[in-house]
Amino acid sequence: MTELVENLGPPAVREPEEAPAPAPRRRDSWLSAYIEELGALVLLSLAVLRRWTTPPVAWWREAVDQAWIALRRCMIPGVISVFAFAYGAPGIEGGVISSTLGATDRIGVFFSVGATREFVPWVTGMVVAGVAGTAITADLGARRTRDELDALAVMGVDITRFLVAPRVLALMLVMPIANAFGLVFTAVAGVLAELTYEGTVAGYLETFQVGFTAVDLAANVIKTVTFGFLIGLVCSFKGIRASGGPEGVGRAVNQAVVMAFVALWVFNFAFNATYQALFPTAVGLR
Repeated sequence: MTELVENLGPPAVREPEEAPAPAPRRRDSWLSAYIEELGALVLLSLAVLRRWTTPPVAWWREAVDQAWIALRRCMIPGVISVFAFAYGAPGIEGGVISSTLGATDRIGVFFSVGATREFVPWVTGMVVAGVAGTAITADLGARRTRDELDALAVMGVDITRFLVAPRVLALMLVMPIANAFGLVFTAVAGVLAELTYEGTVAGYLETFQVGFTAVDLAANVIKTVTFGFLIGLVCSFKGIRASGGPEGVGRAVNQAVVMAFVALWVFNFAFNATYQALFPTAVGLR
């Protein structure tokens, strides 16, 4: 009886157990995730190339529409950015060096060589990635989060053929066109810089023409087309893999811009190094 009364007493209070500390994420997991994402991106690029070379080709209208939309969005910010950069960096700063050496008319060489090889494709690529690339990522990402891409896949629609491939091709068409407008506005900025240092327009045009060669122009076209391919591929890739609702779409847009910028920088360095190695005469100014 005494033992029964003792057992009916208040229950003993148990101390709460400490929650186990989360295991730290291993570095190899991050590395494997990056490698997996890079592999998926390479597979998507191969799939896009395959869709371009195999029938049906009914998606070309979508490519034209997307190219026109992207060109309208990128044209004004592109030419403004290129004009401001050209007048400030090679124009004013290059004019200081040229005027100090008594060769103000040599400003044209800075513009022709620098514009075709470096800053016009680079600035144009940044604008296209920030304007058209983000729009592509947001569009495809929103469709992914609303399960539209899954619905299309269930109906037998090839997402890569009818959504990804046209957008990549559209940016490949937009980049050279926007770059050409950038070169025109760069030449105008050079004229203004020449007049700022009391030079002659004829002298500027003469040196500009000397530095503007067919080899540089061909390399410029190849670079800008490849820029468009990289931007369209990266932004489409991040869009179709977006998850997590609106927040996930915004995160995919930010990641797409960063990845596109890094891809352009790496390719630009590798392309210029290869180009100048193949054509040693392109290293120096003329």
